[in-house]
Amino acid sequence: MEAPEKPSNERERQQAVDATRLVGSAPEERFDRLTRLARDLFGVEIALVTLVDRDRQWFKSCQGLDADETPRSVSFCGHAILESRTLVVENALEDRRFADNPLVVGAPNIRFYAGAPLHSPDGYRLGTLCIIDPRPRTFSPEDGRKLRDLADCVEREIAASERDRYHQALEALARLQTDSAGTPWQTLNAGLRLGADYLRLPFGIISQIERNLYRVATQVSPPETLEDGQTFDFRHTYCEITLAADGIMVIDHMAESEYASHPCYRDFQLESYIGMPLTVAGKPYGTLNFSSPEPRKPNGFSRWDRDFLVLLTGWVERVLDRWYADQSLDWLRRMEMAMARAQGAYISDQDRASVFDGLLADLLDLTGCPQGFIGEVLRDAAGQPCMKTYASTQTDRASPGCAPALHASTYGFPGLEALIDDVIRTEAAVLAGETANDGQRSGQGGANGYLGLPIHHGDRLMGVVGLANKSSGFTWEIAGQLKPLLRTIGQLIEAERGEAAKREAEDTLRNSESRLRALFELSPVGIALIDFDSDRFLDVNDAVLSSSGHSRSELQRTAMRDITPDRYTDRDAEEYRALLSEGHFGPYEKELLHRDGHAYPVMTHSVLVEDQGGGRVIWRIVEDITERKRLARLQREFISTVSHELRTPLTALSGSLKLIDQGVVGELPRKGAEMIALAYRNSERLVALINDLLDMEKLVAGKMTFRMASVSVDELLQAVVQENQAYANRFDVQIVLDNRAPGVTLLTDEMRFGQVMANLLSNAAKFSPARGRVEVRVDALGDRLRVAVSDQGPGIPDEFRSRIFSAFAQADSSDTRSKGGTGLGLAICRELVERMEGRIDFESEPGRGATFHFELPGLDAGEGERSHG
Repeated sequence: MEAPEKPSNERERQQAVDATRLVGSAPEERFDRLTRLARDLFGVEIALVTLVDRDRQWFKSCQGLDADETPRSVSFCGHAILESRTLVVENALEDRRFADNPLVVGAPNIRFYAGAPLHSPDGYRLGTLCIIDPRPRTFSPEDGRKLRDLADCVEREIAASERDRYHQALEALARLQTDSAGTPWQTLNAGLRLGADYLRLPFGIISQIERNLYRVATQVSPPETLEDGQTFDFRHTYCEITLAADGIMVIDHMAESEYASHPCYRDFQLESYIGMPLTVAGKPYGTLNFSSPEPRKPNGFSRWDRDFLVLLTGWVERVLDRWYADQSLDWLRRMEMAMARAQGAYISDQDRASVFDGLLADLLDLTGCPQGFIGEVLRDAAGQPCMKTYASTQTDRASPGCAPALHASTYGFPGLEALIDDVIRTEAAVLAGETANDGQRSGQGGANGYLGLPIHHGDRLMGVVGLANKSSGFTWEIAGQLKPLLRTIGQLIEAERGEAAKREAEDTLRNSESRLRALFELSPVGIALIDFDSDRFLDVNDAVLSSSGHSRSELQRTAMRDITPDRYTDRDAEEYRALLSEGHFGPYEKELLHRDGHAYPVMTHSVLVEDQGGGRVIWRIVEDITERKRLARLQREFISTVSHELRTPLTALSGSLKLIDQGVVGELPRKGAEMIALAYRNSERLVALINDLLDMEKLVAGKMTFRMASVSVDELLQAVVQENQAYANRFDVQIVLDNRAPGVTLLTDEMRFGQVMANLLSNAAKFSPARGRVEVRVDALGDRLRVAVSDQGPGIPDEFRSRIFSAFAQADSSDTRSKGGTGLGLAICRELVERMEGRIDFESEPGRGATFHFELPGLDAGEGERSHG
């Protein structure tokens, strides 16, 4: 007897067998059906689906044999997997390989054997579909073709197992997404483990990349190989290739690829790699990648592998987006509190040392750093820099006088001399320990636990912040996030300089004026003084300069209209009229043009005042709301995701409750019927809320498509009234079309027009008294058409008028309100009307009903259809 040899690729072949996860699994009808067919088709006693495992051949499906496995050393299939063609033994007693085989000389007394190899999707031979008989027999080429056809069917079922494993992995990922236990990083690590297990790769990494620094944010890896927080030169990682590719990067065998000379391959000998870039909060973040020192042979990564990585990347980005949104909100809150505390302490004339001590404490708390200082940079008589310390964590703080700036050890921070030198000379942040490259200057601290930051006021260097010994290291992102607080410190240093000078030369009145100027400069919200007649800037504070990118001198040569997009011309004219008549205007959201040309959103509020000479000056608050709108977008995306996930199960639940309420399952006890009816009504409210949320999200995101066409106004309004009368009947209210518009046509989206009318008519019916009347009127106003809906209800309360078209706004927002609704209807109406180039408004007198009206542009009947998104 000859024991079968092992294939030359036995290790990779065994990995493919393990990847099927079929060895040891329960019987499955999809395989048993094929072995039954094989036994009947060929008239043999035994038919098997075998998988050749390490030391055995295991039967996934077995017909005619009472066994689960046999040793690999005596198996016919061990020989069959050595070639791709079917192995045929017509009489085992005449074949020297098998003549004395225990399975031939003993039970089951094999004489005839034919085994067609089964291949994995990667091309490895896993086992066979074989037929066995105790009688010798011939096996024609036609028989071989039939057996091969059946084997192909078995291979498709094995491939389906891969598909099933893919779906199981997606289900596991979905469970992770809904599991709120643990921190976001624990959740991400669990997702990495799922990905590494599915892809059968030992290394999985979520990386964060800043400039040329590659940091392991979280990872899964064999013991004692990688650690969270570990850093590498970005240029020595495969992620450099991934980001350059700007999509999924797949390398099956690095040694045979165009990247064989890459430093990462030379350093770590990783043969296979699959990765994708990560985008978080709209900006490049790093990569999600998996790798192995083993090549992916013979067929490389499969379509399932690529699809899974794309889905896993999207999941990782969503988790990081939510985490970053939460972190950003918390950071902004803490930053604003720190600035408010410092400004409040300064304005209240507290001890100046305690103000700066408090600022340093807030800086250390925000960054998680144990040591640091705040110093003012001055110049001596020779023009050389020297530094005055305002706050320090060292107890041996230097005397109030100045010392040379380049001798930081004077302040208890040996090793930071070169870092402070670089900050002063470059007037830019310096991360100590970063390799000097690409024109970036390097500190000499030897680790990225040291950070030097310049303090500016306007375009002048005012001082330096030094932060030291942060165990987890600093990032350039942290340096950027601290800019608002550094700006406040610069303002305070400037104010302190001014205070010191004025204490020597000015009286109390001049000191008060300085304090007022300090208030103007210290405000974290932009303030601009504008000449009413010329619209030119008279003065601006640093917050305006920071948001706009302009210098103070540039803005003082500019008019407000020069940095305002043309589409706001009419609204700005309305603002000036309101300032003349009422003295104030706003708040009003608009966009301004940054120095580099891009538009950024602001919220403005203007007040008209007179200066001492009788000139008219606009005092205008200009708040940059870029971050607020980004966070609002993340909130909308989260609401949209949740709404989509809830709608399907909730619709099914509502339908089931309706059937029960209608008696489909039989008559219910009275109390049970009442509870079912209550549950059904509330489920309907939830469905309406989710539908409104999704509509609102589409409108805000610009994803809702409008199909504009010329339609008959008269026919359209009659249809709308008829469709909504059934709803009005529930409130015993009659809808009346007050006048007709025969022959008038309108360019509109018929469905969206109907949606606006349905919202207005349902509101009017709900708030009308029983046996009331809702009137619909249409009027031509030049080239526009005005449609009005009037009710006889209680009218709009004065305190609710300003927010009536806001999302989730309701005049009665209590839990016990008598009128239902989601609070989104009028907000959706406004968005729909404005997207159709119209406008909507209302008129109301408390106790005398309300009239909501909207205007849309008219169109001649002969004009064709057009659509827009």
